[in-house]
Amino acid sequence: MEQEATKTLHGITRIEGTVEGEALVTTEKLSHLFNAIGNDGVIRMNGHPLMGQSYAGKIIVYDTDIFSTGGAWGLYFKCKITGKGPKALICRNVHPISVGGAVDAGTPAVDGFDLDPCQTIKTGDRVKITAPEAGGEAIVEVFSKEATPEESAPLQMKATGWKKDSLQLTPHEEEMLAGKHGKAKQTAMERLVKFGQGMGSTKMTRICSAHVFSDWEKQDVVIGAWPIFEEFAKLDAKVVMPTTVESTFIADELVDDIGMPWHYKVRTPAREVYGAMKPVHDNLQSMGVHVIPTCIPYMHMSVARYGECHVTSESNHAAYTNTMLGARVNRDPANMVLYSAITGVMPEYGMHLTENRRGQMLFEVAPDVLPELQDVGDFVALGGAIGFRAVDRVPVVAGLERMTNEQAKAFCACVSPALTYPMIHIVGITPEAQTVEDAFGGAVPDDVERIQIGKAELRALYHSINQTENHEIDVAVVGCPFLTLEEFVELADLLDGQKVKKRLWLYTDYIEYSAAKKAGLVEKVEKSGARVVHSCCPGMIDRDFETAESLTYATDSLKMATLGAGIGFPKNWLGTRRDVVNAAITGRFERSRWR
Repeated sequence: MEQEATKTLHGITRIEGTVEGEALVTTEKLSHLFNAIGNDGVIRMNGHPLMGQSYAGKIIVYDTDIFSTGGAWGLYFKCKITGKGPKALICRNVHPISVGGAVDAGTPAVDGFDLDPCQTIKTGDRVKITAPEAGGEAIVEVFSKEATPEESAPLQMKATGWKKDSLQLTPHEEEMLAGKHGKAKQTAMERLVKFGQGMGSTKMTRICSAHVFSDWEKQDVVIGAWPIFEEFAKLDAKVVMPTTVESTFIADELVDDIGMPWHYKVRTPAREVYGAMKPVHDNLQSMGVHVIPTCIPYMHMSVARYGECHVTSESNHAAYTNTMLGARVNRDPANMVLYSAITGVMPEYGMHLTENRRGQMLFEVAPDVLPELQDVGDFVALGGAIGFRAVDRVPVVAGLERMTNEQAKAFCACVSPALTYPMIHIVGITPEAQTVEDAFGGAVPDDVERIQIGKAELRALYHSINQTENHEIDVAVVGCPFLTLEEFVELADLLDGQKVKKRLWLYTDYIEYSAAKKAGLVEKVEKSGARVVHSCCPGMIDRDFETAESLTYATDSLKMATLGAGIGFPKNWLGTRRDVVNAAITGRFERSRWR
């Protein structure tokens, strides 16, 4: 560039690199998840300011990441496989999901600026990033067509750097990095070290279990992560801890007759999806992964103990484990979870550290709300009302006296759409929060923000999520996160003697499905015309963007409603489980409470 920079920003290098290009800017959060940004690089997040624009070949400037840990696979896939990814990431606060994705994508990532990059940089500006070393200073030069003074960027964000060599390894970790324990461990350690340097970690921590995300690209049945799974399978990699897999699969016995709930004309047949996914799961199985896809491993396969560190690619898993069990888990980048499973270690960051787990704001559940908290949908609303107010702070919740496992599962699932960090202190329930003072790590700060959650807040949550005035629905979806045996008992009761007018899809994993089938519950609910689908996440179902917008669905899942709406799903109603089942029976959604 020949002209002088009109503005210069100083920040922190997460993933090193020197690159220049055209900026694409938003003040909003973004996801690199498949179909949130398609293989062509076009952003498809409904309602997003950049909807319909492509970030391929651009330097994307945004707030931070949202949605799934699969965004790490998405960034890698678009940068390395399709060539439609961004040249670099400039963030206010880059999320670990993107740091991990950038490791495999080879994409520079910077944040921690002295000036707000989302306000200082404009779409169309030419930008040069000089970021030579992780943990060191990043310099972003901006060459604006229309120069504006730096004072126009009002947010001042102080950068706190770290040294690249601050990550210290044990002798065994050094041996893995040097290749003394095989090429697979060496390759995985190289990538974990780079991720740890980007996160400012000072050491690795031992991991007790892992939950791997084997995502696939829905539109074209291209496996986003398949090159990496294949790479490690060829290296004869083996996991060194109990390792489970996320629910992205379609079971073999279902592929010939399963219909796709989002539209009437199936774009990608289930048999084709199964054929594309099977090699991935074969590779994972060869590594020793327990391949029974689920999003609720904490219910039956991977129960964590207090104080243990685990890794997971599933947000509700992380939240439940931190909140209900007191183990230490982050919403880890999907690729880093695989590397951790192979090595047994993960860079220590986020929720691994005691100081990051302390409460930062206090919510008090109003006494008149407690008697109303009965349906799992009530806890969905409560979790959402809290999560969307806390956002990037760890909330402390007082006033909840008890929760069932199913209610806790629904409550914790608010993390993915609402909370940045997967930790909620429930006073008297969370092991680290037997008192309010415990939750804050001592005395409650005098200036702590206090918010009361009453019926008005729950009502507002429902109204903010619902995206249509059309009460006539096309499909009802229950089971995000997956249904347990206890929930099948409830559904069998709700559907007893009924016939559904509209499609009702019930999602679970094979373990819970087998138990429900043995108990006769699958037969009971399917007598109504409902369909039980196991091993397949509702968020992984193919859909046609041209027809999806014309459909309306009902769900009792905040995650499904919020994330689904963000990545192109139909318009929706959020309600209690009874509301959703009644909508399938009558064809019309009517809310029974929180109106």
